[in-house]
Amino acid sequence: MKFYILNTGGTLGMIGNPLVPAKSASQLMEGIVVPKNVELQLFDFPKRQDSTNVSHSDRVLVGELIEENYLTHDAFIIFHGTDSLAETTSFLAMMFKQSLQKPLFVIGAQMTKEEGGSEVKMQIENTLRMVKTFVNKNIVGVYNLCISDVLSGARLAKKNESDYIAFHTPGMHSVAKTYPHIMLLDGVRYKDPVLYVQGLRLDKKFERLVATIRVSVDTPPWILADIVEKKRLNGVILQCKGAGQISDISWQDGEKKYSWIDAIKLATDAGIHVGIISPFEDGRVNLERYELGKKVMEAGGIGLASLTPDMGDVKFRMAIAMHPTDPAKIKEFITTNIIGELLPGYEDEDKE
Repeated sequence: MKFYILNTGGTLGMIGNPLVPAKSASQLMEGIVVPKNVELQLFDFPKRQDSTNVSHSDRVLVGELIEENYLTHDAFIIFHGTDSLAETTSFLAMMFKQSLQKPLFVIGAQMTKEEGGSEVKMQIENTLRMVKTFVNKNIVGVYNLCISDVLSGARLAKKNESDYIAFHTPGMHSVAKTYPHIMLLDGVRYKDPVLYVQGLRLDKKFERLVATIRVSVDTPPWILADIVEKKRLNGVILQCKGAGQISDISWQDGEKKYSWIDAIKLATDAGIHVGIISPFEDGRVNLERYELGKKVMEAGGIGLASLTPDMGDVKFRMAIAMHPTDPAKIKEFITTNIIGELLPGYEDEDKE
């Protein structure tokens, strides 16, 4: 059984004051107990860095490295900084989709390996144990291990900065636990023999010119209007209130008077796609539920359903790249549950 380990940087391998990424994969693996019958191949990403600087372009390079080694390895483990780890699991999950028929774990730590009380050794050893089980049980997909919980990479979110339990999956439980005995729970994805023989596929196109704005009644709408005027973006994600509401209160902008709803209409008329994301961990955007949401929909806004902020950003970028001039196709892609990124269930309200 052969595992590919890729070190991209992050706190677990940092040294110095201030901390900078420095340790190699081989240094991080010193003193680590490796399960029997497991062979490790260690690699360092060409640019080890603070995960704050990891871009989607870097994530494409990570995907290509996995593709190059896909046929010769049984599983993949990436060492990563925690601050943008959920962005990476979201991107990799959406780039590979269901074509990934082997387990891929992306893990990090809140402390460096050298600090007293560090969880690095536990994180790595528990990951190795769990990955071996996943290979033996034919479990595939993108995951994170956080101390004892295995979490779906498609809905991962960082929730703590000062706690070892840094991650969770909003609206979903963990899919496995590592100690004292390994337990497999609902939510893991099993190998599909048809998809396996078709091989790994990378969907690498994504729209770079996208930004997210947190909107409130006290946020001036000319933030979006200025973007439209300068034509600097092709997509904007607005964090809404409730189930998709955006304020329709008008602001005075020189001689002009307009609201956020008006600004959304300006943007969509100019070909800039506007996504609406929930502010809640288990939120679901439903633009038909409230009057203000309906106004957003009529102005051309696209609800990002129950996606987490990190997955919402990734999936919206990929949808725009695939369908740059077709909002209906973008909406269809967003609302299709591909790899478990959307919460189960739906609203069935009697409108008569």
